[in-house]
Amino acid sequence: MLIRLKLMFLLLGMLSMHAQQTVTGVITDNTGAPLPGANVIEQGTTNGVSTDFDGNFSINVSGSNAVLEVSYTGFLNQSITVGNQSTVSIQLEQDTQQLEEVIVTSLGFTEVRDQQGSTYSVVETEAVVR
Repeated sequence: MLIRLKLMFLLLGMLSMHAQQTVTGVITDNTGAPLPGANVIEQGTTNGVSTDFDGNFSINVSGSNAVLEVSYTGFLNQSITVGNQSTVSIQLEQDTQQLEEVIVTSLGFTEVRDQQGSTYSVVETEAVVR
């Protein structure tokens, strides 16, 4: 009987160590516009998700001590401690140093016809925007 009781407490302890918590939320920029494709990763793990078109996400984390790391190109990364929150709203600030120079490339196809047949040429253009 004593062995069964010890085994039961051991199993309950193991279950509580692996308790998961679901956190949902939305990620926006400083104007309140949603950021689709932002990365939300539980710190120290490979557990992560990306936001949908409206900036929404849902992730199962290991518990209330979990820290979410949020990143999006052109914005400063942010870390959020989950605590006992099940819903979070995260507003990212633009990283002005990262946006100093943007290179825009374009790849297009042009069809050239002559009497011998048809050929295609690839035209690539590049512009630097400062």
